[in-house]
Amino acid sequence: MATPNFDVALNFINDYVDFCNSTTAQTNDTNWVRNHPLLTDNFKKTYYDLINKARKDDPELGLGFDPIFDAQDFPDKGFVVASADTASGILTVKGKDWADFILTLKVVDQDGKYLVDGSGVINISDDKRARK
Repeated sequence: MATPNFDVALNFINDYVDFCNSTTAQTNDTNWVRNHPLLTDNFKKTYYDLINKARKDDPELGLGFDPIFDAQDFPDKGFVVASADTASGILTVKGKDWADFILTLKVVDQDGKYLVDGSGVINISDDKRARK
């Protein structure tokens, strides 16, 4: 079994931090996720299903938190690796400027290429999610 490429997950989550720190984040989050090349189709579908259901249930508030971060706030300077489990493809990261902020991501091999299939509440089981 090949060792998962966890750099994919770290690159993705730090790209997402940069996006969220940009001025376009509030209006284009769904397009950004849809077009990101490091995400599986499964990730994108789960994300959209969750966002759309939340907007339908509460058009004004929506979900009320960011499902990728599993939080309302996030470390502005991005993340570094805290631990990695090669057997499960689970990567735990912590904030560069907020070490107590822990986040779980998951990578999978899709046609010989590692992609992000989980982050925060997206495709991460409750027992694997980081506790804040």
